[in-house]
Amino acid sequence: MRIAFRYNQLAPVDSEQKSSTALGHYFDLTKTIPSTALLTQDITYWNGDERPDGGIGSFHNPHYASLLSCIHRKASEQQFNATSGEGTKNVLRICLNSIGSPAWYDKNFSGDFLRFIALLKAIVRNTLSVCLITVPLHLFHHLDDFHLYKRVINLFDFSFELEAFAGQMEEQANPVFKEYHGLLNITKIAPINSLASFHPKTRDLAFKLKRSKFVIEKLHLPPDIVDDDSRAKVQMPTLSCASAGMKNRLDF
Repeated sequence: MRIAFRYNQLAPVDSEQKSSTALGHYFDLTKTIPSTALLTQDITYWNGDERPDGGIGSFHNPHYASLLSCIHRKASEQQFNATSGEGTKNVLRICLNSIGSPAWYDKNFSGDFLRFIALLKAIVRNTLSVCLITVPLHLFHHLDDFHLYKRVINLFDFSFELEAFAGQMEEQANPVFKEYHGLLNITKIAPINSLASFHPKTRDLAFKLKRSKFVIEKLHLPPDIVDDDSRAKVQMPTLSCASAGMKNRLDF
């Protein structure tokens, strides 16, 4: 077998995206967290009954103000205060699943959603907090506001999309994607506390779900290997003054 010329000068690399440390970066999908362990943690859930604070801002949909008040009240605790030097510090982890789904739609959805993301970003920046949001952005293309998708991406610091192959017959038939379940597209990396943003070695990433873990790998094109016999059968064009029996096009 011969390796394609575009891979000749490349050193062999491990395609799997592994972290520099193994601590906290391995998640076994076959195991669940015991309920007793969850009870010992400081976990706050939003049930929709929170009364919004007066200084949160005006929303046509009151659920945005209610959710934002719940987050602001929790982030205002002393342990998440970035400026105060008193007490033990901790990091608040905020997780919002499927916000911006059709359950939130109304005639003022675009304005309320953008205002909510902007205020949430201000809370995260001024406290010891990190926030993970999952948004069904592919549904935004069906809304009247065609530019909502780009404006939402601009408000995020980091953004990536998971493109599953389920239901896409063309990608499943492609031999390049046969061992993967989808693509991971990095859409934005913001330069936070740095002069320039981080640039990964490659943005061509694919993911696959194994029995016990979720694996992200670099997507490599297969080598362009062609049999010599098939190449010999292809008749190459020659010059008009060239000899018919010559194999080299430069021979006269």
